[in-house]
Amino acid sequence: MTAENIQKDIATYIEKALFLLSSKADPQKFEKIIQQNINDKRESSTSTIDFYDRLMLNMAYFVENKMAWTDLVRATFTAGELPTVSYIENELMVHQMQIRNSVAEKMDDYTKAFHQQYEALKVEDADVIYDYAYASVEHGLRVDFLTLICANKATLLAQGDIDETLKTMDGYIAYFTDQIVNKMTLS
Repeated sequence: MTAENIQKDIATYIEKALFLLSSKADPQKFEKIIQQNINDKRESSTSTIDFYDRLMLNMAYFVENKMAWTDLVRATFTAGELPTVSYIENELMVHQMQIRNSVAEKMDDYTKAFHQQYEALKVEDADVIYDYAYASVEHGLRVDFLTLICANKATLLAQGDIDETLKTMDGYIAYFTDQIVNKMTLS
């Protein structure tokens, strides 16, 4: 089988697996959880800017988790085998604890950058809420996808070009995240 055919098979597998995950996802359940998180952050905030900061800091956490997830996939898949689900869960848990600390340590730098963006982009509630919902769903889908492919021992994904495989994963995760988030009505 050629490298091009392997990448096509990988893309097909990724698309089908993410379709399966997203079709089983309950947008109303996601919406309820996300709305509750938004409400909690709004109620505990001292101002609109503080509310935005709280959501944005969560998004920073999700972005750093995506980088850790990508590094984990790159390291494990490049070895030619998929890790076990327990290995993935343990690694992600360790990364999440480190990321929480990292985001907390960089909070002042993050919020300074956020405040510049709020002004420059004339950010409104709907913008930050949508981005927060997107990041939340994307994070959940990314973790569930990795768990699924490891549980199914989808070794095909470890056979292709890792950069192409990661691009394909990111593209389909973004596509299915859009499908889920665009069914939500958040405020």
